[in-house]
Order: sequence, then structure tokens, then C-alpha cells
Amino acid sequence: MTDIQIRDAAAYSSDKDEKKMFRQLFFRQFQLLGAMNFTRMEGLNYGWALAPMLRKIYPEPRRYLDALKRNSQFFNTNQHLAPFIMGLTLSMEKENANNPDFDTASINGIKVALMGPFAGVGDSFFYGVLRIIATGIAIGLASQGNPLGPLLFLLIYNIPSYLIRYYGGAMGYRLGSKYIAEATQSGLLGCITKASSIMGLMMVGAMSASMVKFATTYKTTIAGQPFVLQEILDKICVGLIPLLLVLGCLRLLNKKVSPNKVLILLIALGFASAGIGII
Repeated sequence: MTDIQIRDAAAYSSDKDEKKMFRQLFFRQFQLLGAMNFTRMEGLNYGWALAPMLRKIYPEPRRYLDALKRNSQFFNTNQHLAPFIMGLTLSMEKENANNPDFDTASINGIKVALMGPFAGVGDSFFYGVLRIIATGIAIGLASQGNPLGPLLFLLIYNIPSYLIRYYGGAMGYRLGSKYIAEATQSGLLGCITKASSIMGLMMVGAMSASMVKFATTYKTTIAGQPFVLQEILDKICVGLIPLLLVLGCLRLLNKKVSPNKVLILLIALGFASAGIGII
């Protein structure tokens, strides 16, 4: 075993080191929405939040940069539940540092698989349930002139949030540390990786269908019959134009075209289409 591997194995090997890591992760994960963008969403700050922990796991600069790049890819989920995925990611990165046969594709695969369900559960609970309950209690007190109204809102909403953020990161790390090595040896991790990849592709397809909007308004009359272009396209394939746009952008990105140039091209396409009356 090389000196680098020995130092890797020692990373976060004691309870004291783990607790320090959980505190560090807790404070850094609050910046998850600090650099939101349309190409990676929360991805840049996901990598930033994990950067000091990854530096300790990977003392070798090349492996550290590879891990930082791997964890700065597209990511988007509810920020209250994201620390669980961060903790799980760290446990997988630690296993990768100690196991040369570890499949690094499984790290992003599991991240992608979890971010969709966690977004649905987290948004529903925190924004659709907890925030409404806290607001109802606060409004009832505030309307009577009670200054405890705003204070209770902050406490009711933030105490569960902070507890879930801290203990979620710890739980993700410890569950991952417990099961990942066993899953790697038994071959279960390979199955999980394949299932995660399928789930990830499904999520990308669902996001493309729901978030990419492009409908033509072109209408004319042919041989005395109304011709509505969008109805014809829908009969061929619902969402055909958004699908073509997504595939076109993917092809450009695969050819190493800058994401900024792709965005500018889409904006120009939108203006041009609107100018000639297609949309």
C-alpha cells in the first residue's frame, strides 16, 4: 500500500474526525443555492460544500481534482434533504479512495437517482406542509398583536430544517460507510449503479418534457381547410419540437460547444421564431 493510500484510509477514521466533518458539512451546505445556474443548477456549490472533505480524503492533487469535478456536475434537489446525499457521497468517495476497483460512475448515478425523489418529498413537506402550519400559527398570533408570531414561525420552520440538515448528513455518511463495501463485494453496487443510471435517464427525460416549452402558433388555410401546425406535430409525437431542441443541445455540448454559446443560440432561435410568426 502506498503512502497516499495509507493517508486516504486514515481520513475520518475516528469519531472525533467524523463529528468535525459533520459540523463542517452542516455549515457549508447552507450555500447550496449560492451559485444556481441553468447548466448545473446546484452542482457548483455541491462541489464547493464537499471540497475540504474531499481534500482530506484525497491528498493527491490529481485525485482531489477528479473528485471535485465529479461532484460539481448537474445536481438539483430540495436543499433541506441534500445533506443526506452529500454524506452518502462522502462515504462513497472514501470507499473509492481505499478501493482501486471502485466504480466512480456509481457516485453520480446514485446522486441523480436520489435527487428527484428527495426533491418531491422535501418540497412537499417543507413548503407544502411545514411552512403552511408555521404560517397559520404565526398569523393567528400576529393578528392579535402578539410579537411571538414571527418568532414562532422561525422556530417551527427552522428547527426541523436544521436538525434534518445536520443529522441527515451524518446518517447518509454512516449508512454509506456501513453498506457500500459490502455492496461492492457482493455485486449489489453494480445493480444499484445500473438502476441509478436508468432512473437518471428517466429523470432527464421527465425534466426535458416538463421544463422545455416550445409550441408553434403557425396557422394557415390549405385547400379551404384550416391547417394548424402544432396539431399536426402533436399527432406525430407530442413534444416533438422540445425533444429535437434537447437532442440538438446535447449534440452541441458533446461537440464541446460552450454552454453559454448554446444558451445564446437558443435565445436567438426564440427571437427569430417569434419574428417570423412561428411561435
